[in-house]
Amino acid sequence: MILHGLLGSSDNWQTLGKRYAATHHVWMLDARNHGKSPHHPVHSYSAMAEDVLAFLDAHGLDKVSLLGHSMGGKTTLLMAENHPDRLDKIVVADIASRAYTPHHGPIFDALIATHPTRAQSRQEVEGILRSHLGAEGDVIVPFLMKGLHREKAGGFAWRFNVPVLQAALADIVGAIEGGMNTLPAMFIRGGKSTYVSDEDLNLFEAQFVQMDHHTIQGAGHWLHAEAPDEFFEVTADFLG
Repeated sequence: MILHGLLGSSDNWQTLGKRYAATHHVWMLDARNHGKSPHHPVHSYSAMAEDVLAFLDAHGLDKVSLLGHSMGGKTTLLMAENHPDRLDKIVVADIASRAYTPHHGPIFDALIATHPTRAQSRQEVEGILRSHLGAEGDVIVPFLMKGLHREKAGGFAWRFNVPVLQAALADIVGAIEGGMNTLPAMFIRGGKSTYVSDEDLNLFEAQFVQMDHHTIQGAGHWLHAEAPDEFFEVTADFLG
């Protein structure tokens, strides 16, 4: 089961999901307030973990291996803490359990400035994003644009719930507390990313009895998109 990151969706994992499907039954979930999942005024890790648990129960899934990136990685860590009996293995991609300084403000400001319901074209929305995000837009804008869809009544809308996610940012970057854990765990990070330090890996090693880790040199935070072959080889080997 694959859990995407903030402002992403299960669609971001289609290519890798098909590759995992050669040897596994794969579920790719849209988190609440993302993709095609319902919008909800509450957006917290406890709520997202309970969503995963409810999905497992609804589909008769006793145990799964859980792979989560960024926000999905923290949801995975909370599932490992609260419901280890429902998991076989976990893969946490480029996120630590500690709290982070909120840094998504400019992205949400840019999203709000697009006023998608009044936009005449996708190009108009993309141009506004790029004008607000500058050089950072080269990486983030194509990613964000995957969340834009046309409304039947005219105009566009973001699939992710922008106001609720903006209000929940402090929780989204918050810490996930956990005790000793015996689940097999793989922590994979990008060599150019600043999200997971050596100290973070040491903390994971003290917490997870069966821990492995891998660094993809030259990749940043979106390591699964920047280096999909290496990401797949490392994670598929671990999951196998």
